Amino acid sequence: MSNMASNDDKLASKGKSLVKAEDDGIVYVKISIKGLDGRELFFKVNQDKFLVRAFKKYCEEMELEYHTMQFLLDDGQRIRGEHQTPKMLNVENGAEITAANPQTGGGGPTL
Repeated sequence: MSNMASNDDKLASKGKSLVKAEDDGIVYVKISIKGLDGRELFFKVNQDKFLVRAFKKYCEEMELEYHTMQFLLDDGQRIRGEHQTPKMLNVENGAEITAANPQTGGGGPTL
């Protein structure tokens, strides 16, 4: 098993996708969710399940309100966790998702 892990590490260092099926036939992908403050959590998610569970868990751990957050892929594409899966978004192993709390207001004239 350690030999398999070392092979996975070698592939990861080369930037290759490591999405693979587990013994139960379910394919998982490893992602990280990182806030604008730099705090980061790692998740192993089923590529066919909606991302909302991971997003809610991130918010719970970081003491944030899920309904106020936006989650973005590296290219800035917004993720709708209740309606999108990693497979739909072509998310690869090791992908980083940014969690942002959109700012409203401000930008008024200075005196």
